[in-house]
Amino acid sequence: MIIEITCPFCQFSKRVPSEKIPDGVKWVTCPRCRQRFEFNKKEAEAAADVPTPPPPIPYYSEEKKTREKPGGAPSRTGAPWENRSEIGLWQGIWQTCKAVLFSPDTLFKELTYEGGKRDPLAFGLLTGSVGSMLGLFWQSLIPGGLLILGHSFLSQFAIGIIVLFVLAMIPLMVAIGIFIYSGILHLLLVLVRGANNGFEATFRVVSYSQAAQIVGVIPFLGGWIGGVWQLIVQIIGLREIHETSYLRVILAFVIPLFVGILLAIAVIVPLVIFLFRQPMGQIWS
Repeated sequence: MIIEITCPFCQFSKRVPSEKIPDGVKWVTCPRCRQRFEFNKKEAEAAADVPTPPPPIPYYSEEKKTREKPGGAPSRTGAPWENRSEIGLWQGIWQTCKAVLFSPDTLFKELTYEGGKRDPLAFGLLTGSVGSMLGLFWQSLIPGGLLILGHSFLSQFAIGIIVLFVLAMIPLMVAIGIFIYSGILHLLLVLVRGANNGFEATFRVVSYSQAAQIVGVIPFLGGWIGGVWQLIVQIIGLREIHETSYLRVILAFVIPLFVGILLAIAVIVPLVIFLFRQPMGQIWS
């Protein structure tokens, strides 16, 4: 009997004689994409002579075909992280990080904005907290950092307590930061008429963009690189998930900078005028 084994990730298919497959095999590795997936020989043999429908479209891959709703409109799906119960925890993290960092346009173009905030928040907490902890570690190695402050036992003990407290607070601060940042960013998108798909869409982009913080594994410069990378991912992601233009998204990011410049001018110019109107003796007295 010939059994056809199809990879659910890349759709690679291979026909294998049943007698060449050991009875105890439960997992198969695809020779093309190197992904592991479950395999049941008995079920495969039972289905070998029964016509089967085309294999399902994988949850997410770069080669995924566009699924459509009735009427031809593209149907959005969740990120690989949201399918971790099927593909595994580590595959969910790895595939989502890879998609965020290297193909954000594809990911966010197909990402649903109606799947709830829990899964995106969990992913943002995980990657954002890891990135923050890495940044804290590298900073501690700089002269004057936490690891060289004091040499006595009491000093080291106090520093250890402080470090543990900071590490415990990082996930809470990351979660608060994601909500506050998402709220402000969404308000700015509303102002430029670029928020077409609601707050959850913005929240999902901000949460999944935390994957860029993993770049913090690079010593010292990783935090800066990750911050710039995250900003680029957010611009691309917001454009795709809200189905708006890059101009509107960029304007949303520029508005706070423009307001800050105006406020600085409003404070500095009157101060300079006041100083120049005063006699030099009164200024320095």
